[in-house]
Amino acid sequence: MRAPSADTVIFDFDGVLLRGDAFGLFMRRIVFAGARLPLAVILAVLLAPMVALPAYRPRAAWWMSRIGLLGRSAEQLRAELGRFGADLGDEPERIIAPGLRMIRAHLDAGDRVVVVTGCEHTLARAVLDAIGLADVELVASHIRGPKLIVHNYGATKVVELAAQGVTPPWRVAYSDSLSDLPVLAGAERAVLVNASARQVARARRLLGARLTTVTWTGGHLPHEDRASGPVS
Repeated sequence: MRAPSADTVIFDFDGVLLRGDAFGLFMRRIVFAGARLPLAVILAVLLAPMVALPAYRPRAAWWMSRIGLLGRSAEQLRAELGRFGADLGDEPERIIAPGLRMIRAHLDAGDRVVVVTGCEHTLARAVLDAIGLADVELVASHIRGPKLIVHNYGATKVVELAAQGVTPPWRVAYSDSLSDLPVLAGAERAVLVNASARQVARARRLLGARLTTVTWTGGHLPHEDRASGPVS
């Protein structure tokens, strides 16, 4: 028998539906703007050695968010994140059109679609709502005031999915990052988006024939090395 989540399709957010790092953009444009800019520069320099090592990036992100968000109430922060997310969703150049079309194709086919992201929940939800994906399920990072409660990154994504009743195997998973290998490994078909040859080689060692690569650029239909349309 197939697991209950076997017909679920998993999508990453940053780099698959949205160009860039949504929470990073929020920090740069809103949190570290004006008088806080010197602090951002100092933090970037101090945390650079941690950012260079994938294993320490979650800790670096924790410190950046913790320090950068000090002084904001939970209500103020949620309001700012929501407004910023809605604004991002209204920037056509930010949206990866082939990714959006693919997620809509899966929805039209009757698939259960879950977006799983390290981005903060309020921000990611606002973007999804703005681009017409209000009904898509979301599993994301959470903050309370300035404190990061859950950083939904790497293997934590699988844990958080399980907490929502989504357990492997899922039918397809889309991501642009090797940090999502734990999610991709749980898929019957793993799709790596806009990957370099080095990323593909590393993913292929783990995923073998389950791996598909796609190149999503501009507003053109997605080009896949195996098929077009929803991956099944």
